[in-house]
Amino acid sequence: MAIHNWVRNTIEYTPSAGAIQSAQDTLDKKRGNATDTASLLIALLRASSIPARYPFDTIDIPAAAAQNWLGGTTHPEAALQLINQGGIAAKGLATGGQLTTIRMEHVGRAIANGRDEGVTKLLFDDSPEAHGHGKILGGGMVGTHAGDMISEVALAIEMGADAIDIGKTIHPHPTLGESIGMAAEVAHGSCTDLPPARK
Repeated sequence: MAIHNWVRNTIEYTPSAGAIQSAQDTLDKKRGNATDTASLLIALLRASSIPARYPFDTIDIPAAAAQNWLGGTTHPEAALQLINQGGIAAKGLATGGQLTTIRMEHVGRAIANGRDEGVTKLLFDDSPEAHGHGKILGGGMVGTHAGDMISEVALAIEMGADAIDIGKTIHPHPTLGESIGMAAEVAHGSCTDLPPARK
């Protein structure tokens, strides 16, 4: 845990995708993207005789949300093209002949379990009265071990949590429960595992 905390508290995040530099460069520069930082953490753990690896899985993002993050592109195809140009492995999924979802590679737990299907969705109050801090109204999960995670959503509803509360709750990585924190961060617009919204 000490190695993880040191990396988390010392390495400055730089928004980009894919492996940009080596673990040694990330250590020397004290900055890197998520993949570079994960590579450094794995190298440090292995150097300490702690076995470590990271698997890849995918996340599905509504095309409209991706368009917003990328500066309000007018077509989902343009958003997909920008994501791919940024070096992120992504593909479009269509419903009724329209690009509705963008599937991107992501490091996570599901694939480590040999499962790459499933979804976590949270529903928040987005009424004008909520001023962007709407409380969670509900949530749903489909996938292996989803039933083991739903109690966190029930607790969040009971305590009147909003997306910030859930996003700031520690969700160890890689775990399946991490999808709850990421879903809340996506709803709030603060998810660092996705392209940031342009202002």
